[in-house]
Amino acid sequence: MPDTFYNLAIETSGRSGSVSLGKSDVLIDSADLPHKRRHNVELLPTIDTLCKKHDVTPNNIAQVYVSLGPGSFTGLRVGITTAKMLALAGNVELFGIATLDVLAENAPPDTQHVAVCLNLKHDTVHSAVYQRDGDTGSAIIKPQLRTMPELLQECPRPLHIIGDPLPTIPDEHAQGVTVLDPSYAVGQSKAVWQLGRRAAKTRKPDDPMTLAPLYIREPEAVELWNRRYGEQ
Repeated sequence: MPDTFYNLAIETSGRSGSVSLGKSDVLIDSADLPHKRRHNVELLPTIDTLCKKHDVTPNNIAQVYVSLGPGSFTGLRVGITTAKMLALAGNVELFGIATLDVLAENAPPDTQHVAVCLNLKHDTVHSAVYQRDGDTGSAIIKPQLRTMPELLQECPRPLHIIGDPLPTIPDEHAQGVTVLDPSYAVGQSKAVWQLGRRAAKTRKPDDPMTLAPLYIREPEAVELWNRRYGEQ
């Protein structure tokens, strides 16, 4: 790979989506998808517009980074399929980035510990806890499905929580806990790009033939089908 190359980051794990374009270790520009929940229609045109704005063609892109989830069932499939298509169509390295890691990057720089909670259902969340060091963070409690009391019993204080929606925080665990505004729970392609650059320097690319969305639970339609017809 040449010393100078273009890279692209894709974030479609939530209701809103965005893409970022970089050149080696420099973030050049980012663009939001115009509307919520229209990733299947707007992702490719947004990528095309962003690249044309900076005279970048698909042949110029050497690496692509994509948010893996958990998150929107359709949004993840659209983003990851697009990233895999770019990787398979050219000599492009692919790096998948866990969405919990992406959201942890949203925490204010002075935050010491941050818990990221996604996919609330049946009073459990897919959660991890990160220790912040300025603009970077590392997981100190690994991702897992937990109830909020189970999570808070493990967490150091002071603790900031990112998530939308969140289960109720019991009073006996609330001391030293701050819930950040729901806007912090929106994934940003800039964070995917930052984590993608770090990943590209520390591990091998992912295989585009096997990379898949990180779904923590089965879709509701599958759960409903199993409840109705599973025994049959």
